[in-house]
Amino acid sequence: MELGEITIKNSTWAWNKLREARKLDYQIGEESLTDFIILNIKKWGAGKIAVKSFTRHDESLNGADWEWWFTGPSGRWLGMRVQAKVLNLASEKYEHLHHKNKNGHQADLLISDARKKRLIPLYCMFTNWDTKKYKTGWVCRTYKPTVRHFGTAILNPHFVKQLQSSNEKRLSSIIGSLRPMHCIFCCSGFGGSDLPARALNWLQGAGILQGTDDGEDYEEVFYMHDEAPFYVYQMLERDLKDGIVDLQDDRLKRVTVFRELESGT
Repeated sequence: MELGEITIKNSTWAWNKLREARKLDYQIGEESLTDFIILNIKKWGAGKIAVKSFTRHDESLNGADWEWWFTGPSGRWLGMRVQAKVLNLASEKYEHLHHKNKNGHQADLLISDARKKRLIPLYCMFTNWDTKKYKTGWVCRTYKPTVRHFGTAILNPHFVKQLQSSNEKRLSSIIGSLRPMHCIFCCSGFGGSDLPARALNWLQGAGILQGTDDGEDYEEVFYMHDEAPFYVYQMLERDLKDGIVDLQDDRLKRVTVFRELESGT
């Protein structure tokens, strides 16, 4: 199964679980959804994609970040710093979108932490809505469009920053900026020979990187890495049953590595 198909399957799973929770008047949390999303990726990711994931078990890390690392036959690496948010099914708002602590707003910290490590900051939004009430204009050109593609969607954190001053967090104000998560993994419409190049080109072409105030050539030079951080190699090369990975980052809780294998590997 291709990674784009796996991600679509995950989006459908998240959409359906949230729809079920809505019917039962039960709110599912971000942590639970994220754990099952990772489990699904690992379960469905055998074959062309090698998926490794590490979760630091620390209950004090509320709202901690998640990193995605992409690599392929080129040997280059692309990293993303991700924060997950789930829609409150009763209020139809992302209630914790503008979470802040003594260090500042979460969106600002996400962007700052990502820039320090030359990563792309993103929000991963777990979503379900009444299709009679809301519509989205984004159309996938690779797979047949369906609302279930937005069960796991991505959002530009610079857009979130724009909403901070008014504390806007309603789905109705955000839905137009959501993009299906699977587009990162599968879209070849913007070019790119392997997974990290395709992902970066799509994010740039789809406007997800807007807000950085950088030039057109900035993205590839800044975001593409010849090597991954040490803890990524620890994950790939070591048995993690002892749970020891040197993350050196208090706000980083999860790391997932997506490695696109060469055809026939």
